Amino acid sequence: MSLLRLALSNVLALRRRLYGLITLVTVAAAVCLASLGIADRAQGAADNGVRESYANRSIKIDRSDGDRPDAKPLTDRAERRLRALPGVQSVQHRAQASFGLKDDRVDGVLLYATTHRASLAPPVLDSVRSHLFPLRPGEVVLPATAQGENLAPELGRKITVETTRYIAQGQGTGASDTVRVVGLYDPAWQLDGPDVAYADDATVVRWAAAKAGMAAESYPSTVGYDQLTVVAESSGKVADVQHRIQRLGYPATTLRQELSALPGVLELIRTVGRVLVVVLGLLSFAGAATVTGALARQRSREIGILKAVGFRTRSVLTLLVLETALAGAVAAVLGTVLGAALSGAGAAALRSRTDTAAYVEGAVLLPGPGMSLLLLGALVVVVVAGALLPARRAAALPPTDAMKDW
Repeated sequence: MSLLRLALSNVLALRRRLYGLITLVTVAAAVCLASLGIADRAQGAADNGVRESYANRSIKIDRSDGDRPDAKPLTDRAERRLRALPGVQSVQHRAQASFGLKDDRVDGVLLYATTHRASLAPPVLDSVRSHLFPLRPGEVVLPATAQGENLAPELGRKITVETTRYIAQGQGTGASDTVRVVGLYDPAWQLDGPDVAYADDATVVRWAAAKAGMAAESYPSTVGYDQLTVVAESSGKVADVQHRIQRLGYPATTLRQELSALPGVLELIRTVGRVLVVVLGLLSFAGAATVTGALARQRSREIGILKAVGFRTRSVLTLLVLETALAGAVAAVLGTVLGAALSGAGAAALRSRTDTAAYVEGAVLLPGPGMSLLLLGALVVVVVAGALLPARRAAALPPTDAMKDW
């Protein structure tokens, strides 16, 4: 009978005594695989998401100072011209118009109605429907607070706002309009400026045109927009698109305002995963040493018989180490199954959070095959290393000492 077959028979016969070691290594493998799998997948999704995000592919064009003779208005014609450039995926415009809000729930605030752009979507805290954007005619999204006023009570209500209508040069009068508040966003988001309220395009253009004293239909083709955001097809085309825009005479700058690291919760998982690999490796080493030493003491008579019938010390040592390695391999397989279950549960929990859902892809998040095999192999090596010293001591016992209690 070969040593491998004998070791396998011993593992089956001694399985009850090996439960502790197998359980320890199984849990160690499962936790390591699950934590590293989630962290690695999240890191990859975050890196790709940031690299190819709207923010990293956006080129901002602000309206030039009107006093400059070479200033080019950002009209709808300019928008169409930019959209036709090679490498451009979309062009998104921004217009603003101020309005006042005062009722029995709000003492009075001055806000700036702004057209919504997909490349700079505000973080919505609460809304009347799940898919808020694009906004419908007559809808606005307010900051949760503005100028010390709590605007949350306005959610879901139709409110009357005060805008400005042109009368003469430097003169205007108040005008009323009614809109519906369909969402609230985090007021810390100020990439479009402080005290911004997002509204549908038609409403913003109508208010801006009334303040300028012209028809809403002609405003985009004459006065134009405050800003245009050109989104390139990929991050690699940003430099070329920016150069083409500047050659047309527009002041173009790239926009890179999205986070370049994992959210804090995912970075924490990555750190904890690495620590767990070390800690659980040490526990596996200690568990293997303890279990192997105890088994060797309990099997001293068996070891004595093996040596008495001609087994050499090296053969006995190899047999004991093979038994531990087989137990570690079984635990690694069980750990993979348990790790898949843990990573699936962890992924589901992370997908339920709005701040982490975009970074978690797939139902089961395990490291790649190479990393998984390396980790499981390392755990088996740690178990064998922990068993080596007590196994060597047991194998070195003289047959008479090993059988003295027979």
